Amino acid sequence: MTSTVLIATGSVAATAIVALVALAVRGIVLRGRAAAREADPSAEFLDRRFPRLSERTGRIDRAFYRLIEESGSPLDGSTALAIVCGMGLIGCAAPLVLLESLPAAVGGLFGGTLLPIGYWMFRRWRRNLAMRKHLPATLELLADALRSGRSLEQAAEMVSEDSPSPLKEEFGDCVQQLKLGHSPTAVLDRMVRRIPLPEFRIFATAVLVHRKTGGNLALLADRLAAAARDRQQFLGHVRAVTAGSRLSVVGLILGTGIAMGVLAWLRPEYLETFSVHRLGPSLLITSGVLQMVGIFWVWRVLRVQF
Repeated sequence: MTSTVLIATGSVAATAIVALVALAVRGIVLRGRAAAREADPSAEFLDRRFPRLSERTGRIDRAFYRLIEESGSPLDGSTALAIVCGMGLIGCAAPLVLLESLPAAVGGLFGGTLLPIGYWMFRRWRRNLAMRKHLPATLELLADALRSGRSLEQAAEMVSEDSPSPLKEEFGDCVQQLKLGHSPTAVLDRMVRRIPLPEFRIFATAVLVHRKTGGNLALLADRLAAAARDRQQFLGHVRAVTAGSRLSVVGLILGTGIAMGVLAWLRPEYLETFSVHRLGPSLLITSGVLQMVGIFWVWRVLRVQF
């Protein structure tokens, strides 16, 4: 191992330690500000896992904390940030020590940092699909329980026993927090953050209004269940209609990679000539950027808000 590699490894380790310490201090400061702003002790208890970010906090911070919360992860924000920094350090140090390659270390840094974020994004996507699928039946079950004369807390407990995951865990946590004496406002606010569906957001608002002014909450739950089912059917129809376009994009992406691999295996001299030509790297970068722009454009066109 050369002295350059040792110096680079030490620099990366020192930078990672400084970043972890800065993140820890930042988390403590944000939690202190959040605790000072909270007048309700129950809301402070519920939200101490995730610091309430001030308006000056950047969009990246808010998006990261929202990602952790919506993915259903049991980790808090500081722990999740520490995992991202640790994976980035491992991804950077492993190529640097084993291969003694600085470009590979840079690539490993980005790869290690994005790996846990990609996992949480995939987990959020699967969780949202499951909640969107089971939300109509859950709201209908809640409406039936309210119509039979049960209180809202008893209806939520019934839903937590009979609903499928992940709504089962969310309503179960809601019941436990209500039994511990936390305010319904704080409990519903946390549920809205962890169940990012518009129908549930409307239902939570209706529950808060119902506790103050009264009303037919069971009828509203039935109507929201019907709206959620119609939305689910519409999105399924959109996915079926656009399946050919999405499959074409996947085929183009995979076809490009397969063609490059076959060409490198059969006629490697073509790629060698292309790589050493003065226009080769520029054309390769340009084609990659255009392909990424095309993927984003197709994704944006096929993304339907309903």
